[in-house]
Amino acid sequence: MKKKWIVEVAYIVAGLTFLGVCMTGGKGGTPGGASSDGVTPGGLTGTIVPGTPEGSVTPGGSITPGGQAGSVTPSGEGTEEPSPAPTKTPEPTQGAQPTPEEPGGTVTPPGTDVTEPPAPTESITPTEPAGSTGTVRKEIKNEDYTQYDNETCAWWFLRKRDHSPSGSGEAFPVAPYSAYYRNTEVTDEDKVVYLTFDCGYENGYTPAILDTLAEENVKVMFFVTKDFVVKNPDYIKRMKEEGHLVGNHTVRHLSSPSLTPEELFAELNEVADTMEELTGYRPDPFFRPPMGEYSERTLKVTQDMGYSTMFWSIAYHDYDVNDQPGKEYVVEHFKEYHHNGTVALLHNTSESNMQALGEVIDLLKAEGYRFGLLTEFAGERPADAQGFAAESAASQ
Repeated sequence: MKKKWIVEVAYIVAGLTFLGVCMTGGKGGTPGGASSDGVTPGGLTGTIVPGTPEGSVTPGGSITPGGQAGSVTPSGEGTEEPSPAPTKTPEPTQGAQPTPEEPGGTVTPPGTDVTEPPAPTESITPTEPAGSTGTVRKEIKNEDYTQYDNETCAWWFLRKRDHSPSGSGEAFPVAPYSAYYRNTEVTDEDKVVYLTFDCGYENGYTPAILDTLAEENVKVMFFVTKDFVVKNPDYIKRMKEEGHLVGNHTVRHLSSPSLTPEELFAELNEVADTMEELTGYRPDPFFRPPMGEYSERTLKVTQDMGYSTMFWSIAYHDYDVNDQPGKEYVVEHFKEYHHNGTVALLHNTSESNMQALGEVIDLLKAEGYRFGLLTEFAGERPADAQGFAAESAASQ
C-alpha cells in the first residue's frame, strides 16, 4: 500500500514538472517578457536619448542617468540622433552671482509638440545703428500680435553620423520668420561651418578664445547678454575690431514666450542701447533665444525688430562649468557630427571649448571646410519693419 502511494506521488510530480517546461518553452523566463539580450519585444530597437542632462534610454530600454546629447539610432543603421536642447539654467541678472547658461530648453522627442515675452520704451524714429551689419530697429511695426500663436516650443535637431545635414526640430516652419539653424543652400564645392558662442557672462576664457580665432584667421558670431556687455565692453570692442559679429542674447536670459511683445522688445533694446553706449557698436541683427525656447509670436516680434533668430545644428554639454566634457570629447564630437552648412553652438564659459578650439578648427580645415559668417545666408531686414505701438501689441 505504501509503495503504491509513493508511485502515485511520483507521477504527480513528473506531470507538474512537464507542465512547467511546456509553459516556459524550455527556457528560464525574463520578467516582463524581455528577451535574454535585454531588448524588450515590440519595444525600442534603436537608441533614444531625450536631450536632457538627466537621463537617456539605451538600446536595451534601460535608463542611463547623466545622458547628454540626444540620439536616435535606427536598428542596424546607427546614423541618426535626435538632439533636443538641454534643460535651462537662467543667466544671471546684473550683479548676481554668475551661473552657467545652457543651450536649450525643454526636450521634445521627434514628432511631438511642446506646449506651454522690462516695459516698452518710448517711440523713437528708426535710425541706422552705428557699427552693425544691418538695421536693428528701435521700433517695430504696429501690429496685433495676438494673431500669432505663443505656445512655447523648445529647439531640437537630429544628428547624423554620415555628415549629411542634420534634421530640424521645427514645431512649425521657422524660415518665414527669418529663423535658421543651418545654411540650407550650401554646395559640395563650398563646404562651410558657422561657429557661434553664447556669452552669458565671462568665465576667464574669452581672451584665449579670441587669441585662437585671430591665430587661425577665423571669424565667428558672439551672442551677448547685458551682463556680459556691462562687465566686458573691451571684449566687445575687440570682437568687432577683429571682424566678428556680435548678436543679442537679451538682458535676463528668460524664455522668450514668457514675455509680452513689449517686454521682449525692451529686453532686446536694452542690450542694444547698453552696447552702443559702452562700446560705440549696436548688435548685429541676430538673436539667439535663451534656452532655445521660442514661439510663432516671439519669432514675429524679433523679425519685425530686424533680427534673424539663430538656432543650431551642433551642440553638446559644454555649458556646465562644473561638469566639463573635456578637450578630447569636443574634438571627437566635431569629428563625428560635422556637416556642411552647420551652425555650431558653443559657450564662452567652457574650459573644454577654449582648450579644443584650435584643434577643432584645424580638423575642419583639413576636411575642406572654411569658416563663414551668418550674414552669408541670414540677416536681411523686412522692408516694413517700422513703427511700434504698445497699445496694439498683444497682452498675455
